[in-house]
Amino acid sequence: MRKKLPVIIAYLALLMLALPVPLLHHYRTDRAIEAMRPVFRLDDGSYSPHLMPSHLLLLRWLGELSQVVPFVVFTLFVLSFWWASCARPAALCAIAMCQCAFTTLYASYSILLLGIEWLHGAA
Repeated sequence: MRKKLPVIIAYLALLMLALPVPLLHHYRTDRAIEAMRPVFRLDDGSYSPHLMPSHLLLLRWLGELSQVVPFVVFTLFVLSFWWASCARPAALCAIAMCQCAFTTLYASYSILLLGIEWLHGAA
């Protein structure tokens, strides 16, 4: 058990770091993305929502993909009790790097789109 304690702590830390992105996307970003959907006024005075642009659709897909990350980390955590390869420091480092790369990609893309919207709205 003593050898497993650092692995358990590492997986729990990775799991806690994996949760904010899907929660943020679910509660805030998804609504903001939907608010950026182009809506045009029709001749009869009603409004018609149009298809979402591809750059916003990609952000929505990344947010939906972020919901998979905590489940993958939790599954690898459970498997680490039976498979020694999931409990190795190299495996933990690989998981952390993949998680960090995904989170950085999602955050950078969100900030880029937010900045473009602010610049577009200011002009």
